[in-house]
Amino acid sequence: MGKINRRVMMIGGAITMPNIPSDWTWRQMATEVFWQVLQENDVKVPDVDLVTCAYNDRTIVDSSIGPQVADALGIVPKPVVVTASACAGNGVASFNAWNAIASGRCDVVVSMGFARSDNYDSMEAMNSQGNYCDYDYMLGLTHINYGAQRDDYYRRKYGATIEDAARWAYQCHWYAQRNPYAATYGKPMAVFEELAADTPEAERDRQATNRGGVASCMLFVGEEVAQKYTGKPAVFDVAYAYRPPYVGNFFNYPVDGMREYDMANFPGLMTAAKEAYGLAGITAKDINVAQVHDLTAYEGMMAIEALGVCEIGKGKDYVASNGMTLESSCPVNTYGGGVAFGHGSVGCDFQAGLIENFWQLRGECGERQVENPQVGVNSSYGTHHSLDVVGVVQKAW
Repeated sequence: MGKINRRVMMIGGAITMPNIPSDWTWRQMATEVFWQVLQENDVKVPDVDLVTCAYNDRTIVDSSIGPQVADALGIVPKPVVVTASACAGNGVASFNAWNAIASGRCDVVVSMGFARSDNYDSMEAMNSQGNYCDYDYMLGLTHINYGAQRDDYYRRKYGATIEDAARWAYQCHWYAQRNPYAATYGKPMAVFEELAADTPEAERDRQATNRGGVASCMLFVGEEVAQKYTGKPAVFDVAYAYRPPYVGNFFNYPVDGMREYDMANFPGLMTAAKEAYGLAGITAKDINVAQVHDLTAYEGMMAIEALGVCEIGKGKDYVASNGMTLESSCPVNTYGGGVAFGHGSVGCDFQAGLIENFWQLRGECGERQVENPQVGVNSSYGTHHSLDVVGVVQKAW
């Protein structure tokens, strides 16, 4: 990793509200957040040097989507770099944006993502041949069955219980009740006893909520450009790493830093975190607020372990000791997480966490506000942790 001579600043972020109209096209979703983030920061379209864009949507049949995005946003002839990396796609798009600015090639870059849900149960599409993968990628399992096996393996290895998962989900719902962008905002608050029940219905309630269609957008600029637009920029750093895409290789993979772990751990996330922390000049002890991609509660525990918020295998203890709450030294998933904010695929799984941390640093989160945070970290993954992304924001004022 070479020396970075130019810091990248985040100056704005926007995300669509949940339950957007079912007849909205991807163009409507993308332009909605694009214009919102530009107008809120008084940035003109000609100021934008580059757009990095990710999408993960089987319903988008348009080919050559890059120039179509450029045309829809009105930035022609400026370029759009398109990324496809499943649910972590915008993390990779943000990585591209970071490099464009850190290199000095661009001054103002918009990074965005969008997804338009299928008009049928999207989980039915998550079979062993989904996401354009080989059949043996999931060893013949559906995404749902693989996730259940991974969670069960974690539970058995570290002694986590359904009650631990219920605590995680309950705290996510508590935050979501205070976040108008969350999918469960305004709905009846989850009841802990119901979340802790050993039933299929409760199991579903402990897992991610579907947001439906969603788009989100972030605005990055070079360090010397930031003051032109805002007095409250945040320093942004990002890194991502892979682990083998085939589930069978999650055990004893012959690479340093991975052979020591298995299906109950996220070594790719550990690798990405190490690089992101190095770029940012921080350690895990410096983190004041964390947002993680948690399609299940156990997955959220694995993520905070990989980020160093707590020790490996101690996620359940962190949650039980109120580590997720505002009283903690590092509250977790103050935006509601996938469990309650909702899973929007590439349109929000990375961006929603990063935008939340950006708002937290600026003190704009109301009842869910963390006290005087200086450093926020977020993570997302794609294709069941064969790709993990970590973002870091720090106060710059």
